[in-house]
Amino acid sequence: MSGSTSLEAILESLLRRIVREEIHALQNGKEAELLTPEELADRLKVPRSWVYEQSRQGNIPTHRIGKYIRFNLAEVVSQKKNGGPS
Repeated sequence: MSGSTSLEAILESLLRRIVREEIHALQNGKEAELLTPEELADRLKVPRSWVYEQSRQGNIPTHRIGKYIRFNLAEVVSQKKNGGPS
């Protein structure tokens, strides 16, 4: 049973973080849109492999939802504009 309790705690923590991010985005007058790696690559006009590599290296903000990764375009662009990791 401790495994399910741990899983419940992880899910609760993840949901809380997502809700906080959405509230923060809404308070700033914009809606947070989480993109798939393919969608981010299309928007940035870069290869999909670049998105995956930058995510693996921790160079772009990545949101993990279970086994899936998603990206907030505004966060990625902001980090790159502010001289974040290359």
